[in-house]
Amino acid sequence: MARLALSYLFKRPVQLLAVLGVAVGLMALLSVLAVMNGLIDMNRTSIRGPLSDLLLIPAVSTELPRWKDYHSALHGVDEIEAYAPHLVAYAMFSQDYGKVANKYSGIQIIGIDPKLEAAVNNFARNLRDGKVLPVEDADDPFAVGDDLFAPPGVLVSDDFMKLLGGFSDRRTPVMQLGSLPAILPPAGEDLRPHNTEVQVAATYAARDFRASLDRVYMRRTGRNSLHYDLLGSKAADFTEVLIQLKEGVSQEQGKAAVLTALAKANLPSIGGNQGGSLQTWEERSGSLLSAIENERRIVTLVLFFIVVVAAFGLFTTITALVREKIRDLGVLAAIGFSPLRRGMLLLSTGAIASGLGCMLGYFGASYLVANRVAIEDWVYAKFNLRVFDPNLYVVDSLPAQWDSEKALALTLATFLVGVLFTAAPAIRAALFSPVKALRYE
Repeated sequence: MARLALSYLFKRPVQLLAVLGVAVGLMALLSVLAVMNGLIDMNRTSIRGPLSDLLLIPAVSTELPRWKDYHSALHGVDEIEAYAPHLVAYAMFSQDYGKVANKYSGIQIIGIDPKLEAAVNNFARNLRDGKVLPVEDADDPFAVGDDLFAPPGVLVSDDFMKLLGGFSDRRTPVMQLGSLPAILPPAGEDLRPHNTEVQVAATYAARDFRASLDRVYMRRTGRNSLHYDLLGSKAADFTEVLIQLKEGVSQEQGKAAVLTALAKANLPSIGGNQGGSLQTWEERSGSLLSAIENERRIVTLVLFFIVVVAAFGLFTTITALVREKIRDLGVLAAIGFSPLRRGMLLLSTGAIASGLGCMLGYFGASYLVANRVAIEDWVYAKFNLRVFDPNLYVVDSLPAQWDSEKALALTLATFLVGVLFTAAPAIRAALFSPVKALRYE
């Protein structure tokens, strides 16, 4: 039966167009999905970059949280590899020169301890990769020279530095910052913002492009720091803690260990009426990650309709084949082929066509993904066209991530759709009357 099905399929080369349609549809689906996976992985990496395994925000209490208390509580916990405090504030800034002259914009200022920060995320690598104003001393990246009266140093991204206008008269950009006081005055009293002046000490390479234009790093405490120079002594000296877990420790185990350590230190419990939170980095960015994952599902569903349309080609091909082979079916019935065998013959023909299309599509997509860089370079050399122009996008090459499990699942789904679309003409062939088939002209 298989030989007869192959002869039916390959007797007329035009019927192979249906096979080619399935192959092209599946190849487009798997190739685009691989690129989508690459972009999603790149997004997850950029989101994870400035974060850590866990993020602890202390609960609200009558007294301000102090870092020394939380440092003592977390120190020595077996499940924790490293931790680092953050002092997060929001401020308005202005600049006397550059592209943002005489304009006010909001920024997020994060007070950090450089050595502790480097132990919990990719801060050290991003600082080392800064190009516009490379850091001179990674251990003291906020240093601005020997002038005791120089404004405090801050770190901005390369993109932010370009927005500020780069250098002017061999000076680094200076910004005026304004922030609300930690404790608002009683009703009726004037609200006086806290103001200070800072200058850019170095730049870093921001891989989280969503925050590269509004995230500024500053020393957390001490002289020339966010706490001392902008927020004031009445403000807390930290607002959150980034926690890096040891290898092999699950996030749930880490959470339980942190909560136990806080309880032993008699610190306010997290959650409830006192607020506070202990989240993983995925939970912290849950809405964004969910939106990205939902976009992937929608793109997969939309592109799968290409496969469905290609399966219509199999339907028309097998339907035309049934009409062409009516007399053959009558002869087969006369020599003892049962209706079931006649139907299976046509169904096998469609299944072989669908299987060939799926094989070509799967291996074609795998080849395209594996050789995407060479193909992209060839297209650029021949047509002067870049898929992702670095002047327009945050990536300078075609990202891709081949997921064999999902690719095989979609290939199997494509095969089943192809077989399903050939079932109707196969049933028609099975139910066709042998007498009518032999008399067919």
